Amino acid sequence: MRKKSKIEKLISKFLLLHDRKIDLSLDRINRLNKDLKINFEKIQDKTISICGTNGKWSNAITIFSIFKAAGYKVDLFTSPHVQKYTERFIFESKEISEENLFSLLSEVGSINNNKPITVFELLTSAFFYYSALKSKSDIVIAENGLFNRYDSVSSIGHHLMKIISSIGLDHLDWLPEGKKNIDQIIIEKTSNIKSSNIIVAEQSESKILEKIELNLKNNSAKKSIFSKNYTYEINKDGFLYKDEFGSLQLPNPALPGIHQISNTACAVSAIRKLKKYNIKEEHIVNGIKSIKNMRGRLEVIKKGPLKSIAPSNTIICDIAHNPAAGLSTSKYLNTLDKSKNIYLICGMMKNKIHDKFFTNFKQVKEIIAIDIPNNDNCIKKEDLKKIIEETGIKSKTSTSVQEAVKYISGKDKQSIITILGSIYLIGEVLNLN
Repeated sequence: MRKKSKIEKLISKFLLLHDRKIDLSLDRINRLNKDLKINFEKIQDKTISICGTNGKWSNAITIFSIFKAAGYKVDLFTSPHVQKYTERFIFESKEISEENLFSLLSEVGSINNNKPITVFELLTSAFFYYSALKSKSDIVIAENGLFNRYDSVSSIGHHLMKIISSIGLDHLDWLPEGKKNIDQIIIEKTSNIKSSNIIVAEQSESKILEKIELNLKNNSAKKSIFSKNYTYEINKDGFLYKDEFGSLQLPNPALPGIHQISNTACAVSAIRKLKKYNIKEEHIVNGIKSIKNMRGRLEVIKKGPLKSIAPSNTIICDIAHNPAAGLSTSKYLNTLDKSKNIYLICGMMKNKIHDKFFTNFKQVKEIIAIDIPNNDNCIKKEDLKKIIEETGIKSKTSTSVQEAVKYISGKDKQSIITILGSIYLIGEVLNLN
């Protein structure tokens, strides 16, 4: 068992403050924001919030990179983290140190004074508190955690911009009985948006885009909707972006996967709407080129204990865990060396849509099901194996990631090994490695 950090020990104490890890309501965080005396007026007119099922992080990091290329300082709040809580907190374009985050969370925890609060609510308040009180940033980007209208990030109130990234099936267990469907997810993510501007990304289906637009019909915000207000065309040099302001020839983003072009186009649409910032074409181009891929997103493991087990195999980690994300990962794997077989190592949480996730991976030779280490809420590997086999894909179980990698390498030393299914699994893998 890995030793807990000071921050993790502190978080463990916060977990005792409320009887539910997630509880969709703004009552507790509004109370804490008030206790913290957060001056939201300092940050509301420079805050972009991002909701959606997939592509939130990609939009956030692309906007971050473009603003940084233009010389602006950025605060960025994302969730969940892959390895460390510090990943969630970027102030003035720099990730917070563990010592400073511990001090920040201790201060916020002390002011909360043991009143009921969820961990995500406390973390969100801590971000807004520091951003409004101490940060000298020019722009604030905050990624919603779950849905939108009752999500902690929405406690900021009316703000500069809301981005709606790709919406798909996920977190169905948080929806009412009889409403566990895409229509209700759209309602949760697009209702009660309090922003001056709304940007809507390309969706996996035109019907989803139509439903989003219909649900936003009575929202008075200025809107930029994919295919209606902006679009793009992929070409040999990257992609040609088009909107009301004209067209831009842009390079492929420095993120793996063809789906990232759609995410980048959405981010560019957001940037081009923010006329109060002096962002030029060169900043957009340089920002797209300099995006830094974060941990666990189609990340190739090039060294460490896992690579030493399978030195001639390609090992990829990806946090994909819902059907739409699985499809994007599958499409990316199809662009790799066709002469090499693909194997998956997969561990997932109990509440995911397992069967629809695996139907995306008909091209793989075999999927090795494992339990997520140090996690009581994962689906057991034996149950996961049955679901995989019901989709027609060969499967077996393994006792650990290391044993699974060893098994695959023993069968095929030139194959591509992809580890995926949960952000919690990838966090454990990267900590191990």
